[in-house]
Order: sequence, then C-alpha cells, then structure tokens
Amino acid sequence: MRLHADDLKEDSKLKINKPKEHKNHTILFVTIAIIITLVIIFTIMVIIEDIQPIDETIKIYVDGQVTQTDTSMFLIENNKVYLNVKKIANIVGYEAHSGEYKIEAQDTNKVYVEDKQKQETASMFLNSPTISKIEPNTNDEYKNYTMSEPARNVNGDIYVISDGIEIACNIKVQYDSAKKGIYIQTLPYIFEVYNKAVQELGFTGISNEFENQKAILYDRIVIQNSDGRYGVIDGNGAEIIGTRYANIKFDEYNKEFTITNSYDKVGIDYINGETKINVNYDEIKGIHKEKGLYLVKSNEKYGVIDSDEKIIIHIEYDDIGVDISPYITNTIRKAENTSNNKNDNNDKIDIDTVKQYIFFDSIIAVKQNQLWGFFNLTGDKVSDLKYTDIGCKVKELTEEEKRNNRYNNKPITPTKTTGNLLLIDEYELIVVEENEKYGLINTSAKELFKPEAEDMYSITDAGVKSYYMLYKNKVYNLENDIFNEIGLSKKNET
Repeated sequence: MRLHADDLKEDSKLKINKPKEHKNHTILFVTIAIIITLVIIFTIMVIIEDIQPIDETIKIYVDGQVTQTDTSMFLIENNKVYLNVKKIANIVGYEAHSGEYKIEAQDTNKVYVEDKQKQETASMFLNSPTISKIEPNTNDEYKNYTMSEPARNVNGDIYVISDGIEIACNIKVQYDSAKKGIYIQTLPYIFEVYNKAVQELGFTGISNEFENQKAILYDRIVIQNSDGRYGVIDGNGAEIIGTRYANIKFDEYNKEFTITNSYDKVGIDYINGETKINVNYDEIKGIHKEKGLYLVKSNEKYGVIDSDEKIIIHIEYDDIGVDISPYITNTIRKAENTSNNKNDNNDKIDIDTVKQYIFFDSIIAVKQNQLWGFFNLTGDKVSDLKYTDIGCKVKELTEEEKRNNRYNNKPITPTKTTGNLLLIDEYELIVVEENEKYGLINTSAKELFKPEAEDMYSITDAGVKSYYMLYKNKVYNLENDIFNEIGLSKKNET
C-alpha cells in the first residue's frame, strides 16, 4: 500500500484520551512517541516514493510500436524517467554486462553496454554522472560524457536518468505524462525515417557511417548528393555545410565535423557550419576538448595545434600518444605474441589499439627517432627525447630465468594477477623505460625514480591493486618501501 501525505494529515488529527491521573511527564512521553512514529512513517513514505516503479497503465512505445515489457525497468520521479541499464539495453539492440569494458572482472558497481555490431561501448559507474565511451575498432581513446544525474542503485540494479541512457545507447527517450506514454526511438529506426525524407528532397541519402548516423541525434544530417559529394543539413532541411566535400565525419564528443576535400586534406567545421580549422592537414583529431587541442598529421609527421591553429607542438614527430591497450586488461600477454601479433597456432590475435595522448591532464608523450619525450599542454618541452618506451609490459620468462628462479619473489597465483604497468593513477606517476630499465616520472616529467629498476608491475589481489618493482634482484612494494620513504602521498588525499 502506497502512503500519501493526506494519510499523515489524518494521523496527526488522532485524538488520544488521556486519564486525568497521568502526570505531565507521561503526556510528554506519549507526544514524543507520536512524533517519532510520524517521522518513521514519513521516512518509509520517502523511501517507497524514491523507488516507486512506473504506473502499470503507462504504455511503452519502441520505434512507434507498443511494447510488452517489464515495467520495473523504468522509474518516474518528478516527471523524470530513470531506466534500468541492463533491461533497457536488451530492448534497444544492445548487450549489457556487469563491470567495465576491457576490465576482466565482475563488478556490480559498474555496467557497460555494447551495440550488437560491436561499434561502440559505454561504461557507467554507480554514484557517478560519467559515461565512458569508446569505439573498439578504432585507434581512439575513451571519451567521457556527463549525464545530468549520477547513476544510482535500485534493488541491486544500476539505473540512470534518461539523458544518460540516450548517450550510452544512442536512443531518444520521451515521457508524455498527459498521454501516459514513454516513447523510445533507436538510432537505426531514426536513420531509416530521415533517410527516406532526405531522398524525397533529392539527395542520394544519409551517410551510413556510424558516427555520422549519431549526428542525427543532434539535429544534424550528413547527406550525399548525386555527384558523391557530402554536406550537412538540419532536421528542417536547411543547409549547414554545402555538398562540396569528398567526406565528412561527425565527432560526437566535440560536436563538430571533420571535413575532407578532393585532395584528401582535412579540417574542422563547427556544428553550426562555420570553419574552425582550415583544410590543410592529412589527419586531424581532437585530443583535449576544454583546451581545444588537436593532433594533426602532415607529410607523415605529427604535431599539436589549438582551435585557433596556433602551433602547440611542431609537426615534426614520428608519433604522438601511447598505445594503452596492453595496460587496460588484466590478461598477461606473451611478449612474442604482442610483437608478432600471432599465437601458437599462427592465428591473428585481435588486439585493439587505443591511444592516450594526454596524461593526467598535464603532459603529452612524443616520439622521434625511436625515443620518447614529453611536452606540457602549453607547448613547453619538459623532457628530452631519451626514453626507449613508455610503460612496462609483463615479460615471458625464459627457460634459463625459470631455472635460475630469477623472479622467485613475484607472486603469480590463481588469486593474484600480474599486470602490465603504465600509470600509477593514485600518485599520478608514469612508468618510463630507458635501455630496458624502468623508472617513474610525475606530471611535470620530473624523474622521481631514475630508470634503474629491472621490472615494474602491478598485482591485483581481491580487487586491490598493488605496485612492485624489481631492483637489483630484490622485489619492492612501491607504496610501502619507496613512496612512504620519500613522503609521496596519494593525489586524492588532502
């Protein structure tokens, strides 16, 4: 039975006959008891209201059709709709899993969704408004989006507000309280509707690239004319970018378009169609939204510019950004498999490349002539080009090393997973390699520990990650033996 405020009002009017012989303190006791009872009832009412499921009479429409579905996947509070991530994913063409994408561990405080074509994943975290998205088959990094409210736990399941599930599953959700209906439109459905309308306007159709399809959700339609040229219109058919480009690609994160001319040179247009960066580069991509930084490529060399096309890092480097794919899984990769990209059966191993360009919002890794160095975000060089690699990968032991028991102090058991090590996030440190020796630098590229260690790695035990190094054939716990010794504290501690 649902409690209402009116019920409480009636309770407050209850008359209690008090015997005349009762003392004043008895009256006070009864009054306090009534107040406590009312507080308890009110608290229960709030809790029940907080998790009240959707009215059974409300109809749910998916792509225009009434859908028979479990109404407990929706909650409505103050005309806001909250959705059970796992259950809603199932009816809009997505798969959902507990945990975080690429992290091989079950975690009920995290959930990620993935479309069935494996084009994109989105991870959500309990009590956080962040949605972390990535396209698995692209050389890209995670992009963090923000929903209007943090994810919440309801009866053991993760629920998010409607604008969050729209971002995660690329859908549209509308609640009409007057008509008692929840209307959901999936991206494939929206694409087909708009594609027919665009063809009626005389265009060949809408670009079917996944990123360009998502532009429709932001009232931008990437269209193609009969000459094979691309442009952009809005939902009313008004021209945003003329159909004069060899290719156009929407960037959902930065809300802008990468445009390519007939000479394969690229630039950037704002979502409103104004030129942002001229069409002068072989490649371009945003790497820092707030600071407006872009990675650019020209004549096989890389650099960084800002949104005013000011040079931050000159276009003269062989590579910029570190492939972090070996570091975002707990799986131990064999060294020969990583380098040769083949397994024992000579089958190709599907290893995604995921680039990270900026570390701890402070420095950028650049590579030239097989050596790495660092710049800060304003373009100052903070480290010479001297490191042979960034990060430390778990090595396959040779038979000789096994015989000599060289790594006898490195605990590898079924309950402990040894992992590759790139970053020590809690302390904002980066592992660097110099001639097969490993060290640590901070966010200013200052060496806190010179590259002298023989190995650095992490161990996860019962969900707790610890960090170790092998130095002069002795294993050290970095936090206990090194960081405490030099007075280094975690960055999230005051």
